[in-house]
Amino acid sequence: MTDPKQIDTQNNKIDALLQMRQDGMYNYTQSSDELMRLGVKIGNKSTGQVTLPNSFTPHLDKFERSMLEFEWEVTYKDGTILKQFDDGDNRDNHKSFKDIDHSKIKSVAYISNFNYQTDNVEKRIIVRLDWETGLFNFLNGFAPQDLRAKCCMKPLEGEKKLILFARKRFSSASGQSQSEFKELIKITDEFSFYNRFILGYQVPSGEKMTVIIEPNGDMKIFDN
Repeated sequence: MTDPKQIDTQNNKIDALLQMRQDGMYNYTQSSDELMRLGVKIGNKSTGQVTLPNSFTPHLDKFERSMLEFEWEVTYKDGTILKQFDDGDNRDNHKSFKDIDHSKIKSVAYISNFNYQTDNVEKRIIVRLDWETGLFNFLNGFAPQDLRAKCCMKPLEGEKKLILFARKRFSSASGQSQSEFKELIKITDEFSFYNRFILGYQVPSGEKMTVIIEPNGDMKIFDN
């Protein structure tokens, strides 16, 4: 005869494990949503496919080609434009900082690879630096008032040296799971990355006028 206390103990254990599983799925979903809101991209190591929120689908432009939220474009004084990535699907066909002719720069801009609808004529430009004046123009994205006050009003004096680069933080799921559990624990095959984009200039005194763009479009002064 089975002891009722043993049955109760087993039932309580099952209930606790089910609650633990439910809490884990809730925490996984909640954290994934918050990470995506911050601009963190989560992908599959086996396929390389990156998970994006469904709300991004109508606005996808070139992100799947370069895996960058923004790409730079340099406009020269003669009107020609040097793009970080040439038009086309080949992500290896791109320019680097050393390809820029600094003596010919008129302006430098970061262009969004998510084609969001805006009221601006130049819908995909998020920020442009006028090289002749040293002033920024924020067209899209979130630029707080203190950032605009510093970067759009008074340029730094002196010959400018361009600052233009991206920082990528990459991480991969750590830890090992037993082989019989791997088909249940998909998270062990995940990777994630987080891009930040920097644009600005430095003058001989050492002063810098530089902004950092988060992958979700938020901006702030970059002082590192």
